[in-house]
This record gives sequence, C-alpha cells and structure tokens, in this order.
Amino acid sequence: LIQNLTIDNLHIIGDIFDRGPRADIIMKELMNFHDVDIQWGNHDISWMGAAAGNLACICNVLRIAISYNSFDVLEDGYGINLRPLSMFAAKVYQDDPCVQFMPKILDENIYDAVDPGLAAKMHKAIAVIQFKLEGKLVRRHKEFQMEDRALLHRINPEKGTITLPDGKEYPLRDNNFPTIDWKHPYELTAGEKEVMDKLSSAFRNCEKLQNHIRLLLDKGGLYTVYNGNLLFHGSIPLNEDGTFREVQIYGKSYKGKELYDVLETYVRRAFYSVGKEEQK
Repeated sequence: LIQNLTIDNLHIIGDIFDRGPRADIIMKELMNFHDVDIQWGNHDISWMGAAAGNLACICNVLRIAISYNSFDVLEDGYGINLRPLSMFAAKVYQDDPCVQFMPKILDENIYDAVDPGLAAKMHKAIAVIQFKLEGKLVRRHKEFQMEDRALLHRINPEKGTITLPDGKEYPLRDNNFPTIDWKHPYELTAGEKEVMDKLSSAFRNCEKLQNHIRLLLDKGGLYTVYNGNLLFHGSIPLNEDGTFREVQIYGKSYKGKELYDVLETYVRRAFYSVGKEEQK
C-alpha cells in the first residue's frame, strides 16, 4: 500500500529480460502494478520474437541464458523443457570440451543445477544453430543489409580460419563443427531441426510467457513521452552531423519518430498475426 501510494508511475526503460536470474518474477510483479509503462529493450524484443515462435530469436534467448547459467528462468520460470537440447548436445559434442563456450557463473541455480561441462555443450549447440538460422535469414532478406553477419560460409575448415568481409583472415579458437555441411553451411541437420521444433512448441505454448509478452505489448512500446521527457531504451540512428539517419524498411525510408512508429507497428503486427494464424 505504501509503495503504491508513493509511486505514481513506474517507468521501465527496457531489458527486463536477460539482466537478472528471474525475469518472470519481475513480470509477475509488473502485472499487478497499478500504473507502469515499459520501453522495450533489445532483449525484451528478442523474447517477444521467441514467444511468437521465431527460431532465430529462440536460439538467441537460449544462448544468452545458457551462457550466463540462467537456467532457472527457462525451466522453473517458464517451464521450457531443455532436455531435447541437452541430450542432443551431449551426444554431438560428447568428446568436445567446448572450452570457448563455458558459461559465466554469475548466479547459482537454485533448482536443477546444470553441470558446467554439459552447459558448455548446450551453449555451443544452440550457438551453431543460431549462426545457421541468422545467416540464412539475412542472406534471404537482402533489404536488411546485414549479409556481413553471415559468417559460416567464410570459414575455411581445412585451415581453421575465417575471412571476414573486410578481407582479413583470422584463426579460429574452435575448429570442431560436426553439424556443419560445408557445402551447405546454413542448413540444419535432422537432429537440429527436431530440437528446434520442440523448443518452438515449448515457447509458443507457454501460457505464462505469452501473458508476460502481452503485458509488454499492452503497457509498452519503443518510446514514450512523459512530462516532457522522451523515454527510450537504446539509441536512435543519426548521421555524423547529428541529424536523423534514414533507414529503409521494406523499401521505404523512415527516420526519427516516424521510424520508431513504423518499427513498433511491425512488432505488434508480427506478434498478433502469429496468434491469429494459430487460432485458424
């Protein structure tokens, strides 16, 4: 009662997710708060995409959670079954120590602690799948102008090196990629597809997660103006002289407030259109 009377409005400036051990508990509290607005952070939007069933977003939220040993929010918070991924990773990378993928232990898991060695294997498995899915995505959508982020086809497996878009060649710290077909580096194996099918179903069918994401959509946006103050999470595209930079979205150019409004519209449209398709 005292808290509610003291705080007129609560402003959340993004990244509720991926910035602590139990984002689900925070979202539960926010659902009961009397007046709150939320400016979406990039991590929140990743979870929106994951809840909508986007495979690349699912990989991203899993990779970040596993890399920081945040299994509680996935398994205990949202009931996401990670067993298919753990079994796949343990089998495919059984003889690989996955040293470069060891998780950062910032918070100890309260329940169901995962062996760091197995967590490293899971981290590597989901990271490779993410590289494949994102690479395929940006190569298919030329308008994103992000093809420099597709890197698997730039790897020379014989030399153990990678040549970046700037032409410079670098040695890889990890050269073991048993699931990559170097003739078709962005194609998922049958095992990877099976894992992603199960994970996609888990994210899309988690009622608790869906309710939390709807709170982000109902109470949030990319920005808000309150008492003459502009509240937003990350950054605004600018030119060198400080003027708004134009960004192309599906063939049309936008900048400043108009850019944010269009992006927010696409986020909402994407999430709710998925729900309508599933109802059909």
